[in-house]
Amino acid sequence: MKKAIFFLFLAAFGVTGNAQSADTKPYPLQTCIVSDEELEPSRKPISIVYQGQEVRFCCRECKADFQNNPEKFLKKIPAANQEAPVS
Repeated sequence: MKKAIFFLFLAAFGVTGNAQSADTKPYPLQTCIVSDEELEPSRKPISIVYQGQEVRFCCRECKADFQNNPEKFLKKIPAANQEAPVS
């Protein structure tokens, strides 16, 4: 029963595991969206898809912080897209 409630919570907030579809927007930052620490491949960053946007974290604690207030942290992504050079 607890698992069912957990998955309903994830679905309600648009959070999925590592499953990405063709229309998932890639994560534009090189840092954790919560802590702003550099994402090191050797530490295996955590990646989720939230409402069609890939989001990456340095640790489980940052993922939990994000899930408590995703809108606060998602504001960093549009800012990153505006700073990216146009090619």
